[in-house]
Amino acid sequence: MQPPLSAEQLVKKLSSRKIDECEAYCTRARTTSMEFAGGGYKTKDFSSDNGYGLRVVSAKKTGFAYSNQEADFEKTAKAALSLSKLSPKTDFEFESGHRKYPSVNTIDKRIKEFDEKDAFSAIKEAREGMGKLADPARISLSVSNSNEEIANSSSLCAEATYTAFDFFVEAKKGKGLGFSIHSSIFLPDDFRSFGKKAAEIASAMDCAKPISSRKIDARFSQYMLAAFLDFMLFHFDGDNKRRGISRLGKGSRKFSEEFTLLSDPLAKAAGACSFDGEGVPSSKKFLINKGKVESFIYDKYTSSLEGLGEEGGHCQRADYASPPSPGVSNLVIPKGDASEEELRSGEHLEIISFHGLHTSDPVSGDFGVEVDTAFLHSRGKKAPVNNILLSGNVFNLFNSIKLIGKRQNSWGNLISPEILFSDVQIIGK
Repeated sequence: MQPPLSAEQLVKKLSSRKIDECEAYCTRARTTSMEFAGGGYKTKDFSSDNGYGLRVVSAKKTGFAYSNQEADFEKTAKAALSLSKLSPKTDFEFESGHRKYPSVNTIDKRIKEFDEKDAFSAIKEAREGMGKLADPARISLSVSNSNEEIANSSSLCAEATYTAFDFFVEAKKGKGLGFSIHSSIFLPDDFRSFGKKAAEIASAMDCAKPISSRKIDARFSQYMLAAFLDFMLFHFDGDNKRRGISRLGKGSRKFSEEFTLLSDPLAKAAGACSFDGEGVPSSKKFLINKGKVESFIYDKYTSSLEGLGEEGGHCQRADYASPPSPGVSNLVIPKGDASEEELRSGEHLEIISFHGLHTSDPVSGDFGVEVDTAFLHSRGKKAPVNNILLSGNVFNLFNSIKLIGKRQNSWGNLISPEILFSDVQIIGK
């Protein structure tokens, strides 16, 4: 079997047509996934997904189409050209070629060599880590190796390879559930610790009790903090700003003065990349600087719709089938000056997990979520609590920061310290 055509070869085929500019974006991904549940292995899956997306510019109009079949190239090219006729006229131009891109680590060689035997071993270790504290409810892992290529008629040609590892461990003890998550481009060094952490939370939550409604200081687990940030990023999307549905303006002060947020694709986290989805070299960008909105997220095409010229560099594509759109790679919150003791000294609620944020309103920023796992810290003691609803507004939340920790952690595409928020409204019993 012949290897698939490269992005550069696809551009050469496109360039022979009566179009002004063209681009090809290819992704190739191999994924191994496995799940243990109900006392046995429920799924074991090995999959691959390869394809290409084509973008063309004709008479200043841009069209996009995709396929996972090389035999469909002619049909895909025609579809992109036909769709371009429906788009608005812009001054959009593809990124020009670059001799060199920033160096960033996107590969863990251990993941590239991770096989079925290693997957069984990882799940076994997590189960052993639970000991007698709790029983395994579900353990799942996913290992991915992928490659992306982008080329265009402006002499750009770029290629990168990535690894990814996702590990989810859920434990059950009586009525209590606990979980632990790893999401990274790097393999964890120890799988037992995930089982132990999930089991400890499950064992504690088996004795959880309700608490009364009140306003209280709160800190969130890193994956829940990431969920709030993702919810808020709706307002930093350049396309939403262009359409007038973002509540933010450049220079506006909506956040605590202590709060700074960057988009940094060069940081050592899951979204690390040398170039964005249009081939623009990666560089960090302040979204919020000391409480003040500093910039928004644009890809080159969205920038052209708003008439911003060269503004861009934040194009994200999930895969070959995804049209280019504004998006962030890594999010970074700089360190503060609070010690771990200071973050935990007063009465506060430690919220490990909640659900329901997807049903909240991103336009207003209002949210209401149900807390699954939480601990009340009071007078030096830590007690599991349940039956809690959390309500508020995401702008008010990030404008009520009380303390920011001095030690950063990484989860998924977020690098951040712990943050203690004040006056968070909870509805209990």
